[in-house]
Parts: sequence; structure tokens; C-alpha cells
Amino acid sequence: MRYQSITSDINTVRDAWNTLVKKGIPPQEQIRSEVAASWKRSMDFSVDPYDGLCKDVLERTELSVLLQEKKKMIETAKPIMKTLYKSVQGNSFVVVLTSENGRILEMIGDDEVIQSAKEINFTTGANWCEASVGTNAIGTCLALDKPVQIAGAEHFCQKHHPWFCSAAPIHEYSGDIIGCLNLSCSVERDYKKDQGMVVAAVRAIENQLHRGETQEKLLEAHKQLTAVMSSISEGIMSVDQNGIITHVNAAFSRMFGAHASALVGAKVQDVLQGKKQIQEVLETGQRCMEEELRIEKDHKQINCTFSATPILSRAGKVGGAVLVFREMKQVHQMINKMAGSQARYRFTDIVGNSGKIKKVIQKGKSVAQSPSTVLVLGESGTGKEMVAQAIHNASDRRDAPFVALNCAAMPRELIQSELFGYREGSFTGALKGGRPGKFELADGGTLFLDEIGDMPLDMQVNLLRVLQENSVMRVGGDHAIPVDVRLIAATNKNLQEEVENGEFRQDLYYRLNVVSVTIPPLRERGEDIHQLVNYFCDKIALKLGKQIDTIEGDVYRLLERYQWPGNVRELENVLEYAINMLQGSVLTSDLLPAYLENNLHPNYEEKDPEANFTLQQIEAEAIRKAIQRNNGKISAAAQELGIARNTLYEKMKKYQINRDV
Repeated sequence: MRYQSITSDINTVRDAWNTLVKKGIPPQEQIRSEVAASWKRSMDFSVDPYDGLCKDVLERTELSVLLQEKKKMIETAKPIMKTLYKSVQGNSFVVVLTSENGRILEMIGDDEVIQSAKEINFTTGANWCEASVGTNAIGTCLALDKPVQIAGAEHFCQKHHPWFCSAAPIHEYSGDIIGCLNLSCSVERDYKKDQGMVVAAVRAIENQLHRGETQEKLLEAHKQLTAVMSSISEGIMSVDQNGIITHVNAAFSRMFGAHASALVGAKVQDVLQGKKQIQEVLETGQRCMEEELRIEKDHKQINCTFSATPILSRAGKVGGAVLVFREMKQVHQMINKMAGSQARYRFTDIVGNSGKIKKVIQKGKSVAQSPSTVLVLGESGTGKEMVAQAIHNASDRRDAPFVALNCAAMPRELIQSELFGYREGSFTGALKGGRPGKFELADGGTLFLDEIGDMPLDMQVNLLRVLQENSVMRVGGDHAIPVDVRLIAATNKNLQEEVENGEFRQDLYYRLNVVSVTIPPLRERGEDIHQLVNYFCDKIALKLGKQIDTIEGDVYRLLERYQWPGNVRELENVLEYAINMLQGSVLTSDLLPAYLENNLHPNYEEKDPEANFTLQQIEAEAIRKAIQRNNGKISAAAQELGIARNTLYEKMKKYQINRDV
């Protein structure tokens, strides 16, 4: 630490001070540059050179707050201040500790010196920065950020001229100033050695503070690391070079059902039941990634993956390893999330108000609360998977995976590995590490098997075994993996006929057909077509960037007469074709595919309305149907009819129609 000692002659300094104060002439080279610069700052601060009484002194309450804030530094400095004072005790000295702003925090000294200092408010709580009392060792040392001695007339204020002071700034670990240590006595004393004692004392204070800061930072870092480790959902374990466990986090303890105190100090080979990869990592320094681990513990099977990363010294020597464990469920959830294995539809997404579709929704909501297997029946395109997703999202498994597999779209030789997974090396082309099947990926959630009627008979045996035992055996595997899966199956076939024809196993049929939900074909829910048309037109127009202001009545009439062998899926495709052909904003029947005319429902026949009905009767019937289709919503019905809402109210009154028709 560099510091500035006294070199200027006392008489020369006194003459320079008089010249500055009385004549306003700045000193040239008669005094130290640090002092001359400080005098200029004092004049800029408008400090009265003939005064020197500190007027900025804290009240008792404010002082108490400051002392509490600086408690750590005061307690660290106090013993060192006492040691410094003992070396000068009885020689009219006072040792002073200040804050980084020059506010006096602590004073230790001879009684007569402290009493004399009080005459200029050189006391606890007083502010001795340059802006307050001009040039002085405390204020100037803090302004210059280096040790300073100020003697006699070098002080800017005349009342301070009898004093000689040595001060040095105190720094925290980061280098910022946090305070100042000052040693003051009479200017008549031999003061040449005082600066060295002050600097040595400051170094001792800083060393103590830095040591404490380092310990606090280590403790804080340990707390933060512990908090991070505790918040991680994966299990974390660290081992030393001998394979002894040194740390486990809460997730690992929870995963393995053992308290940290029972695990730390144990051999990792014992805990992981002889898994060789850990020893290989410690011996070779090569990491291993995503190894599968199955452990039998307390009649419970723990299924997880783990990765091990060696801890290497600068010399490259292995000092231990860090292991990360992920429960298989967690891995599967991540795979499902990335693969989009989530149910999107809810019962509120099912469009229609017909009695038949309402019964489907009601039954689906009821069965959703049960863990029973569900068989969804219906023709192709009726929305079987949509109903299955809605059942899943209404169940207590809604936050777990929804995994779907179409049995008809999967080649016969791949169905088994897709459903049950396979072990590494079980067949040519098998991935390293093996692969989980759909049952494992759906663990905790729902597995939807679409077109179950097309599953090969030999696969039906394996599926039945899984449903009975709640566990799967991977292809090429040698142990069963427990699974918790709710199965929803769907088919467009008559499974009872398939059983009679020997195409479907009877025992599997009874296992699947616990609760069945039958979705009606679109031709049996003609009253929903109007609402479906509006829904799909809005959806498709948004996708294609088109605008539809009006849908002509002929469009509804034609679509209601068609038999829809492809059901809702065909209706959506028909409307997408028409909207692609749309040039303006009015959807007309001539935009619809021509083939619709060839498959009209036989129950719909053109009749001459004037033969049986008056114009008023036709209008009244149109209003009733519009209100029914829009669930009693008058604004929507009026928009559909192309009339104002007030006009619709008037006509409802005229024909005595209420909104609950």
C-alpha cells in the first residue's frame, strides 16, 4: 500500500495557508500537491477556513441505525484498534474508525484528547469528509483512496491546525472502500512513524474481513448449491475416486427410498447392485450416458436411466464422478412431450347438440372417472380418437401421457416391438440401449389403440397378458416391467362378428368391452350438420386465409341430404375443397363437389311448399329451426336468418315462438 508522508516545512505551509485564505492566491510549489488540491476542493465546497466545527452530526436514532449497519466492520476493527492504541497509550493519541463517507463510528484514546476533540465535534456520528470540514486526513484519504498524513496548517480549517493525523482507507475484498482508520495526536509530537502503524493496522483489519468474507462466500455457495441440488427433479449422486458416495440430493433419496445419511459413505456398487459402468468411469475417466438401471429394493422395482461424468483434476486424474438419475416415467414423459403424445381434445370441443351426440358426451364423462377399459365403436371418420382424448382429459390421468397407436397402419412384424419395446441386440437393426414400447411410454396415462379389430391374433395374446398382469416384457427381454396404463380401444368393425368368425379372440373381446361408447354416424345426426358446417367453415377459412360472410341456404340443404359415408371427416374435407374454390366471400352450393348429388339421403325429397304450407307457416318453421340450431341464442339465430335481432323478436311474438323451442 503506497502512502504520502509529510515532506513540507511547517512554516512554509502556514505561510501558504495565510496567502490562500487572506489574499486568495493559490499555493505554487511550497506545499504537497495532494494538500493543494484538497484546499481547492475545500474552497469549492465553501468550507469556512476560520471555523472547523463539524456541524453534520447524526442524532442518536440515526447513529444507532448506522452502527448496526457497520457492525461487522466495527467488531472486526475494534480489537486491532485497541492493539494500536496500546502502542501509543498515554501519549495523547486517539484512534478513530469511520465509514466510507467519513462518518465517525468508533473512537479509542486518551480521555483528555477525546475531550479536546469534542470541542470541534470530532466525535462519534460526526461527518469528517472534505465537503463537511475541509482538508483533513480522514476526508482527504477517502477522496484520494490512499493513506494520507495531514499536519498542522495543512488542515484547511484553522481550528484543526493543532492536530496531526494519519489515515488509511479500508477496502473490502472487491476493492471498494468501506471505511477509514485514523490516528490523531498533537502536532507537537514526533509523528513520522505513525503512518506505518496505521497502514499495518488497516492491513490486519482487511485480512480479517477478507477471511470472513471468503468463509461467508463459501458458506453461501454451499447453501446455493444445496438449494439447487434439492430443487432438481433428477436424482444426483457424487462419489469419490474409490466409489464411496459423498453426496446425494433429495430426489435421489426419494427415488431409492433411503435417507441421505444411510447412503453417504456407502459403496456405490452396493447401492446400485454391482452396476459395472460406474467403476469403468472411475478407472478410465470416460463418461457414460443414459444407461438403463433396474434395481429390486424392498420388494419394489426401481426403473431409471443414469449418466456418469468423471471429475478430473488439472492433471487429468480422476477424483470421482457425478451421477444423474432419471426415473423411467420422467424419461417417457419427456419423450412423449417431444413426440406430441398429448391429448388435445376435450368434451367441449365436440360439436353438436343432437340427442345422440349428447348421450355420447354424457357416457364419456361418466366413464372418464373410472379406471376401466373403454371400447369406442363407430364408423371411420366419426371421431373415435377425439372421444378417447376427451375421456383422457376428463380423467385423473389428464396430466399424464396419452399415447396412440393405429393397429391397422402398423406392419404385422413391427406391432410387437412398437407395443412392448425391445432390448438391445434383440434383432438386426435394434437400437443401442433398446427402446421402450407404447405401454412403457404411456405409463401412468392412457394408451389408445385405434382399429383394434385389425390386430393380428398372435399379438392379441400378448396384449391380453399385459392387461391381466399389468406388466410388459420387451422383445428379447428377460424381466417384466410393471406398467400402470388405462387402455382405450377403438374399432369400426363389429367385434362380436369377428369373434364368431375366429378373427378376434373372445377373451380379449370381453377384456376390452368393459364399457363401450358408440358414436353415431353423421347421417343419423342430421340436425348437427348445420352447426358442424359453421364450425368447419370458420376453422378452414382461418387456415386458408379466406373470409366467409355468408353461407347460402342451398349449401346447408344439400349437405343435410347427403348420406356421408365418410362421416365428419368427409364433411370437413368437402368444405375445405369448397373454400379452396371460393373466390368471393359467399359460399354457394355450386362450389361443393359434384359427387354429393349422387348419394343423397332417400328420406329427403323435394316438395312443393305451397302445396301444404302457407308462407307464414314456412317462415315460422324456419325461425323455430334456427333457434333450435343455435341453442336459443337469438343473436346467432338472427344472423343465420339474415334479419335484425329486433325483427326476429317481433316475428317470434307474432308466431308465438319462445327461445326454448
